[in-house]
Amino acid sequence: MITKKDIIDNELIKEIIAIRFDTLWRMLERDRMGFLPGVDDEGATGRFDNKGAIFIPGGLIYQDVDERFIRYEPYGSITGTEFRRKIRDAMRNDNATLLYPDGIATSVNLDSGFFSKAARRIFTYKKAAHRRSKKVGTGPVIEISSDDIIKSHCPTYMKPPYGARTRISSCISVGLIEPPMFFAYYKTELNFSIKQTERFTVDLDRTRDRVLSSDGNVLFPPYVVVCHDTRYKDNNYTGLTRILGIGRFGEFATFTFESVTKQLLGELKRRHITFSPDDIFAEVQDLPIIGVVRIYKQTNPGKRLLKYQLCIVSPKDDVGIDVQQVGTLARKHYQGKKTGKKTKSGDAAATT
Repeated sequence: MITKKDIIDNELIKEIIAIRFDTLWRMLERDRMGFLPGVDDEGATGRFDNKGAIFIPGGLIYQDVDERFIRYEPYGSITGTEFRRKIRDAMRNDNATLLYPDGIATSVNLDSGFFSKAARRIFTYKKAAHRRSKKVGTGPVIEISSDDIIKSHCPTYMKPPYGARTRISSCISVGLIEPPMFFAYYKTELNFSIKQTERFTVDLDRTRDRVLSSDGNVLFPPYVVVCHDTRYKDNNYTGLTRILGIGRFGEFATFTFESVTKQLLGELKRRHITFSPDDIFAEVQDLPIIGVVRIYKQTNPGKRLLKYQLCIVSPKDDVGIDVQQVGTLARKHYQGKKTGKKTKSGDAAATT
């Protein structure tokens, strides 16, 4: 079973949470002034995640939307701090960021149609293979749409129509869920030569390996990570973060900064979970704001079970954030922006 540690104990997720924490202060300032984005509106972002982001293991991608070979910036051995700086820089760009064991490619434009077709075909074939009746004309139609796949990898409060980032991330994650069938689709669709087959085989297998920094920390997990720029829920105060490809079909995780409303308090009580003052990132209208990871269970295409594991993320113990120090810098920056006063553009995320 996937645990909270599996999700957040790596430099990529820790940096994303740090960036989202900076964003939290912008959202609180906008809320104070009456300009908090609606639950379905874009713009729940700050200095470092203003364009959203999608991070993908590079071995899943053979070519870009123009059918060009992917070239990435090699960095060899790298510390966790240096890697996190590259993640911050990557989030200033549109499109996808591809992560390799020894490098990074930013602002890569991908063909969503290619991966949508891959996901649809793979799971339609799987459904047909497991059908007991030998008569094709009996029973429901053997067809799975990309919306079926997306629905199974989103919380129930994310409703269609789904955006491009939601669609491509859900479909690409199939490569981590069903690697052999994903490989077979690639090989036949692109008509790989023997050399291309050998290279893609190695690249795809490497996506399952842990990548360590020079100081021994995990740089990034073998998951697809999506930073949305929409809140989707009233008590969410930054864009939703989804982590995909963590296990079987329908298994995924989310990270959110949420105010502890009666509804969330009820969720915690039902699971016998308590939080302490050390778990609080901020407050809004006398309500604590905490970091929440939800890990959703396996399901079938087109379904979304309301079964998930809920975990609280501690700022200091889990992600190494000094709430007072980072919060003070972020507040000064965003309050200064609103009042027209100039402030030093301190990199809040970099101080964690």
